[in-house]
Amino acid sequence: MITPWGESLDPDDVLPEYPRPQLVRDSYVNLNGRWDYAFTLDSTTQPPERWDGEIVVPFSPEAPLSGVGRTLQPDEALWYHRTAHLPEGFVQDRVLLHFGAVDQDCEVWVDGTPVGGHRGGYLPFTLDVTDAMVGDVHELVVRVRDVTDTSWRSRGKQTLERGGIWYTPQSGIWQTVWLESVPARWVDQLVLTPHLESAEVEVCVVAAGGGGGDSDGAGTAQLVVTADGHDVVRTAVQVGVPTRVPLGEDVRPWSPEDPFLYDVEVRLGNDVVTSYVGMRSFGIGPDAQGRTRLLLNGEPYLHAGLLDQGYWPDGLYTAPSDEALVHDIRTAKDLGFTMLRKHIKIEPLRWYHHCDRLGMLVWQDMVNGGRRYNLPVVTIPAVLPVRLSDSRRRLFGRQDAEGRAEFIDELDATVELLRSVPSVAAWVPFNEGWGQFDAVAAAERVTALDPTRPVDHASGWYDQGGGDMVSRHVYFRPYRLSRADAADSRAAVLSEYGGYSYRVPGHLWSDEEFGYRKFAAQASFERAFLRLQHAEVGAAVDDGLTAFVYTQLADVEDETNGLMTYDRRVLKIDADAVRASNQRLRQRHDHACGAPALPLAVTEREITAPVPLTLPDGRLNPDAVGWTRTPLVTTDGIGRGRVGKGRNKRWEYWAVTTPTHVVALVVSDIDYAAVHGLWLLDRTSGETVSYDAIGVLGGSATLPGTLGAGPVRAFTKKLQIAVDEVDGGTRLRARTPRVEIDVTAHRPAGHECLGVVVPWTDRLFQYTVKDVARPATGTLGVDGVTVEIPAGESWATLDHGRGRWPYAVHWNWGAGSGRTDGRVIGLQVGGRWTDGTGSVENALVVDGHLSKISEELVWTYDSDDWMAPWRVTGVTVDLTFVPFHLKESVTDLKVFSSRTHQCFGHWSGGVQDDAGTWVRVDGLVGWAEDVRNRW
Repeated sequence: MITPWGESLDPDDVLPEYPRPQLVRDSYVNLNGRWDYAFTLDSTTQPPERWDGEIVVPFSPEAPLSGVGRTLQPDEALWYHRTAHLPEGFVQDRVLLHFGAVDQDCEVWVDGTPVGGHRGGYLPFTLDVTDAMVGDVHELVVRVRDVTDTSWRSRGKQTLERGGIWYTPQSGIWQTVWLESVPARWVDQLVLTPHLESAEVEVCVVAAGGGGGDSDGAGTAQLVVTADGHDVVRTAVQVGVPTRVPLGEDVRPWSPEDPFLYDVEVRLGNDVVTSYVGMRSFGIGPDAQGRTRLLLNGEPYLHAGLLDQGYWPDGLYTAPSDEALVHDIRTAKDLGFTMLRKHIKIEPLRWYHHCDRLGMLVWQDMVNGGRRYNLPVVTIPAVLPVRLSDSRRRLFGRQDAEGRAEFIDELDATVELLRSVPSVAAWVPFNEGWGQFDAVAAAERVTALDPTRPVDHASGWYDQGGGDMVSRHVYFRPYRLSRADAADSRAAVLSEYGGYSYRVPGHLWSDEEFGYRKFAAQASFERAFLRLQHAEVGAAVDDGLTAFVYTQLADVEDETNGLMTYDRRVLKIDADAVRASNQRLRQRHDHACGAPALPLAVTEREITAPVPLTLPDGRLNPDAVGWTRTPLVTTDGIGRGRVGKGRNKRWEYWAVTTPTHVVALVVSDIDYAAVHGLWLLDRTSGETVSYDAIGVLGGSATLPGTLGAGPVRAFTKKLQIAVDEVDGGTRLRARTPRVEIDVTAHRPAGHECLGVVVPWTDRLFQYTVKDVARPATGTLGVDGVTVEIPAGESWATLDHGRGRWPYAVHWNWGAGSGRTDGRVIGLQVGGRWTDGTGSVENALVVDGHLSKISEELVWTYDSDDWMAPWRVTGVTVDLTFVPFHLKESVTDLKVFSSRTHQCFGHWSGGVQDDAGTWVRVDGLVGWAEDVRNRW
């Protein structure tokens, strides 16, 4: 398997970009490309006389792009060799040899002289090789050993026995190797710490080399900070002393929405380096409701994240190009995510640079180590609430004092390496108990090193009560924010969840499939992901969840649970749908923190040809998802097929409004019962008449499989309803001991109505037809008194439904019909039940022409005073509903329950039609309702 960038790789021009974007100087010789290599026994301590072949650096020998294809074993050594020609005039006073990372331990020789080495496979190191260099052509030799997971050493997710969540091991040089030349005294580190609140940046110039004092300027460095090419400040700072530098009153904050970076230049004697800084602040604090949230620049901010393993099928740890790194970050950003959790790996510094400039928050994991993990310890908490103290070191594979000490050293070095990176927003010392020990102390240590960022001390489980976050991983059960987590003084985060698997043929690394829930079809996978985001994550965000991390950005080997395939060639989900989902979650977060609710535009597909709602096995037909202007969806398959059983709902609801009355009829079959009703309101007296009938199973109901395909009947002792299609319309008849109705809902030529398919999952879905502003004529009688229904002033509305519903649903529905400015106007608005599905049931009908409103609208009303005015708003909708009557009903049979508040009244305001013209609405008679059902 190969990525597009691996396919076009030039082995003689590999990753040529300057590798250290926050400390750049114009002295650079890239040593990537072709090297000689050889494998020997680990007992071999002298370079081999013969080489096995060529390896393309910086790809590990296990990576296909290296050209080797062999795993370095714990009892072996891997040797590298090459010669380097330095450009004329390159050498100043000192020559530095840099390695981005070598996995795991290495020794280095230059021109036959040992110049040093390094322990640990994830951090960069630099060797001063000046004194070893002889002549104009220089010979470099590197010896590498890697014990992978056969010791307590840090290894990430590498294992010699790969499979599932554990991946192919990799070894050797896996980041850029390069040379630079510097003056006798040079800038070794540049630490830049933003202090947004005071509009200052703290600068610490760390020098290396000898010579110089304050008298000749070597004790100070010259600093220039610019913005968009214009000077912000020029000053001198003392070397080695953290110095706060004011940037003025108009500081531009860095954020994912505006990733603005200030350019920085430092001169130390003859050494000149350039860098950048982003002015931002991270932290935790209360929202308007007092719930702890993660803060960005002093305000609550939702960290909407993806787990990012940083693996590539052709390069393993090493991305095949700089463009490949950018692709992953841009893809996540384009999908509406604001954060990547860099999982158990430290990336090359260019990856962080791209997060800085593109605007992507980073949660940085420390690299785990420890002995082979105790399987029950690291897996059982995924399904059972096991709690252990991480002082029990042997249980966590941390009985080796040397291993614990090395982890702490690497933790310190990781913070030092990345502390100036603007995008790094949080530190994660431990994950799922893998080599965990003394997590509270680790969190305190990180905070002491870097008090500017929050710490997730134990991601997943084995929370020890430390750090700034209470962090959960949830894969095998529905997620909800627990009361304990919501009440915790730390920020509540869902740091891993989902992991849904969908295998894309032709883009698979192996025949194995690993995921926490598996889907065979792309549409099913996408709908399940969107429902998870809305129903579980969104509900938790409302309650105080402040961050989430979906597993994961891309497939990795057997794990086919990415939003992209491993080769990055296929995005498995619709980008618009995921972007809208994340925007909705961010709006819910901001609203929960005290901001006003906002509408959300959705992208919908118009269906123009007949299509069945279901597939033969009873699942949702993906081709039916969309909206129609006329009833085009056939629903005969509801209840059929292998998965067609359970909670199927079929109903016809008709409401007729006249100047003197409102009457509503319902015939329904909900699989285990038939529920029918007649309700009548005398608008003059306020008197109501109501008949409800419940039949066992569906014996009292006759409902056609598809709208208009046959008669509708309800027959009980006290209530009979008949609905029939007739020439020019629909005849509605009903009889009870007190009420008799005979009404025709006319269908004028060219009259359009809204049909919508709402997809929760491939097994839960609803097809609804909302037909408003149908002219009504006929009669209704109450207690023997018959009233003519006046033509031109009376209207009928249909709500037709066929589908299979979730157990618990909350919805809003509103409709209205009438005349404004000489035109017949019909309104149809709804919400809540459609949120997160990509479908909405909103439309305007003017003189029979339907304009689709593709927005999730904002409903505002007072549940303590249902008769107060309601508001329904959006970018294209501005409506006020003033009730004149409340119909309230509550049924609570525990398993089955319904709570309905339906207000009848008048709609006024404006709605934009599909030509972009605002249509005035004034005094349309209709209703607005809030319904909560468990059915």
